[in-house]
Amino acid sequence: MSFTSDVKKEIVARAKGVKGNGAKAAGFSAFVRTSGTLGMTDGRPTFFLVSETENVAEYFMNVFSELFGTELTVTHAAMDRMSGRDKLVLLCPTGLSAEAFKTLGLLKRGGNDFREGISATLTKGETEKIAYIRGAFLGGGSCILPSGEKSGYHLEVVFSERKTAVDFCRLLDGFEVIARLTERKENFVAYVKSKEAISDFLALVGAENSLKKFTALVEKRDEANNDNRAKNCMSGNADKSAIAAVKQVVAIRKLHETADFKEMSEELKALARARLQHPAMSLKELAEYLGVSKSCLNHRMRKLMELAEEL
Repeated sequence: MSFTSDVKKEIVARAKGVKGNGAKAAGFSAFVRTSGTLGMTDGRPTFFLVSETENVAEYFMNVFSELFGTELTVTHAAMDRMSGRDKLVLLCPTGLSAEAFKTLGLLKRGGNDFREGISATLTKGETEKIAYIRGAFLGGGSCILPSGEKSGYHLEVVFSERKTAVDFCRLLDGFEVIARLTERKENFVAYVKSKEAISDFLALVGAENSLKKFTALVEKRDEANNDNRAKNCMSGNADKSAIAAVKQVVAIRKLHETADFKEMSEELKALARARLQHPAMSLKELAEYLGVSKSCLNHRMRKLMELAEEL
């Protein structure tokens, strides 16, 4: 079983314990946006879904039944030539009301036109936001770990519509998980590549066992990399902390000159000002100066650096 499958299995288990139709609707809507195709049949909205993970398909079939009192139809299973796996095709039942599509945030209020982006009403609370993030990953998510020639970390969620992908990145940003957006053929991909961001994502969706596995892999690889660096290190190397501090100061000054600086949280602004005022302080000293834990300060500094990299 792949790491992605492990994560999805955990997400399904965690999602089953969430109560409330609001969270279920948010999760199902995200699943439609990432694994489905919306369309019109005889002037009525409809959709079909494709999933290669049986327990994910079963979970959303149950969710749909609980929400609307009717069942999705399993039309057939098609073999994916790339993965070699069977893909289940689920069809929206005939006659599902437009009101149901509005409940899922898929239709505009004033008519039968499909909505672009994520409905704010659908994700009004933290529980609903997390449910949406989980549903999106279950429908179009994957996480690749380094192995063999593949040396990088990569987690992504694929959308067919740009506005939804942009809104999804904003959802993640609200939980301090900064994702970037790229276009791939006709799809739009929200992705994170840093170890820290992937860890934060796994913690957010409740994939605790996968997070432990991921953390153990990161620590093992970091230890190996540190050993290699130590062997190649020369005695005259400059202090790494000082170099890191200089990079932070340069990045923060770059941020400070933009309008985005005013939009940052007060915690990030306080750290930015403290680093500029005390460029020689270590992160531990900065944490003590601001009265926060070193872990908390590291998290905020990572976000500042990521924001600067996006400029």
